[in-house]
Amino acid sequence: MNPVLKVIVAGCLGGAFAAAMAQGYPNKPVRWVVPFPPGGSADIMGRMIGQDLAKTLGQQVVIENRAGASAIVGSEYVAKSPADGYTLLQANVSQMTIHPSLYPKLPYDPLKDFAPVTVLGVVTSVVVTTPALPVKSIQDLVALARKRPGLLNFTSSGAGASTHLTGELLKQRAGIAMTHISYKGSGPALTDVMAGFVEVMFEILPSALPFINAGKLKVLAVTGKDRSPVLKTVPTLAESGFPGFDMVSWQALVAPANTPKPVIDKLNAEVARVLRTPEMKEKMIGLGTEVVANTPEQFAQYLREEMAKWSKIVKDAGIKLEI
Repeated sequence: MNPVLKVIVAGCLGGAFAAAMAQGYPNKPVRWVVPFPPGGSADIMGRMIGQDLAKTLGQQVVIENRAGASAIVGSEYVAKSPADGYTLLQANVSQMTIHPSLYPKLPYDPLKDFAPVTVLGVVTSVVVTTPALPVKSIQDLVALARKRPGLLNFTSSGAGASTHLTGELLKQRAGIAMTHISYKGSGPALTDVMAGFVEVMFEILPSALPFINAGKLKVLAVTGKDRSPVLKTVPTLAESGFPGFDMVSWQALVAPANTPKPVIDKLNAEVARVLRTPEMKEKMIGLGTEVVANTPEQFAQYLREEMAKWSKIVKDAGIKLEI
């Protein structure tokens, strides 16, 4: 057979096989890997969506927690799983767009080893301080930091986390010096900020909101481009003198690279259907998350943009970590 004809026939057969596979997909349970411990907001989100997705797919969606090494363990596991649509990864901003710049020996490539399905939702962070700090706005905080260069401490949920890098970006944009104190998780960091041991924290809204409402934390700004519907009177950093400042965390769904496009498209359609119901939108708002549900192509473009943005922040801050 003519070599060119062989390629054409192979392509046609491959396309027909992928289409047939998608038509019968899924015919067994789907594993949804959450690379974090049970009980956190990411785990809760995955279980919420997975429960409704199982109804639309007609198959059980099994949530599997594979935590470790800042989500690297679970991510590597899915990257090396069969590309058949039966093992999926709940990915976030850190493991997909920050880790490639932070870790020289990352065991997966976000662009080469995964097929984007959709961004599930985005969540803004907030700039909070201990109540005793004599500031009422971001402008006050910047002025105080300039008076006390290097003496103000800020914290986050961990070195290299999106909240840490949000603080680093504010330092760069404002031309101020603050010292980052790294904690292992949000809980201990929030406790020490409330107690006044650390003055400032950049934290995702769902974790900080109960303490803001209780008056145990003072909130100065939100880090996303829009005000939060649950903190309508709190300005954005863009409104506070830093135009274009838009730093959010996000959760997304990806599959191993080379998963057939018809399977990806079916997953995208069914997950989007679940996310866009009024009931699910309300549940996501309860987690401080705004539903996105974009297309695989839109997600792929967003992923490239996010990688470029976070890479520059990491490089400018001079941060490198080891696994």
